[in-house]
Amino acid sequence: MTKIYEFATFVEVKGFVMVDFYDGSILYDFKNGELYICDIDFFRKSPVVNNIGENFWGSPRYKAPEEYQLNAVITSATNVYTLAGLAFAFIGGKSDKSFEKWEASKNLYNVCLKALENNPSNRFTTISSFYHKWDESIS
Repeated sequence: MTKIYEFATFVEVKGFVMVDFYDGSILYDFKNGELYICDIDFFRKSPVVNNIGENFWGSPRYKAPEEYQLNAVITSATNVYTLAGLAFAFIGGKSDKSFEKWEASKNLYNVCLKALENNPSNRFTTISSFYHKWDESIS
């Protein structure tokens, strides 16, 4: 997850929002131990507004509530939701967000739960702040 979060932080610093980022955008070469990120053609320069409504780009497994709402602003907090969803896909119970399915610490679990708040203002507002708390929780 570290490499993915480092990439996401870089994208944020450059002023972009990750639109349509999901597990299919991540490839891992087990033989060489290398991670590749692809399929980033829908990333957009901020500010981004959901001008499509329910059918806004992205996998339903990782879309934040605002990605279903016409004219909602898509921000770094939206991306935080997606990144926490990816954490559950890789080290948790995928759509089952219970602690029993989680394969890491309780602290890390709580970081991801905060990132999955329905209201964007209750999440980490930046990818950087989410990643900092993530990193702090695994140290």
